[in-house]
Formats: sequence, structure tokens, C-alpha cells
Amino acid sequence: MKGKTCGLCGKADGEIRQEYHTPNGRVAKNSVSFAHSWILPAESCRDASECRLKLESVQLEKQLTIHGEDSTCFSVEPVPRCLPGCLPVKTTPVTVGFSCLASDPQTSVYDRSVDLRQTTQAHLACSCNAKCS
Repeated sequence: MKGKTCGLCGKADGEIRQEYHTPNGRVAKNSVSFAHSWILPAESCRDASECRLKLESVQLEKQLTIHGEDSTCFSVEPVPRCLPGCLPVKTTPVTVGFSCLASDPQTSVYDRSVDLRQTTQAHLACSCNAKCS
């Protein structure tokens, strides 16, 4: 099976520089982003057997001025977040790449280049109310 496997344990081919392949085939920047990429997103916060997380691009909390224009930055790597109607009860800081634009992105945020790397909070566990969406 050497070199014929894929997934969380890599390809088992002895090469270690690109072991962090995410489910979409990209190489994660670090072990934390890699592990988060393999979270199975929940469909509904009503199902207690699911982890109540989804992976999404997040907006950088601070506004930046780039080339004299106010810019909004979005992560180019997905970050685990609680489903709507749920609140995080456990988080961890993660450093991800952000791409910044003066206007809303017209292309997929995951296909854009990284302008800066910043720390944001990834949700690890969520508590949901009875009226979740």
C-alpha cells in the first residue's frame, strides 16, 4: 500500500514535506489547519450526535488600509465555526492566510492569494439553544 493511500495519515510514501493534504487536495500550512480541514461539518444543530461545526472563510476583525483604500480581509483557509444558533464553548487560536480587497470578493475566497497571516479563533465545541437553525 506504500504510496497508494491518502487521507489523514498522508500517502505513506516516506515523503514528509507535503503530508498535510486537506480533503480538497491542497496542502495545509500547519498541523492545526490540517486537522481542522478534516472536520466533518454538521448539517443541523438539532442533531446532538453531530459536532455542530462548519468550515467557513472568516472576516478579519480589524479593517486595514491598503494602497490608501479601506480593505476587508477574508481567510483563504477554512476555519471551524459553530452553526447558526450555537455559541462556542471552546476555542483555540489559529493562524491562517487572509486576502484583502477594497470591495466584496467576486471570486472564491479560497482561490485568492495570501496578503497577510493573522491569528483568529477557531471554534472547537459549541452549545446550541433549542431554537437553532
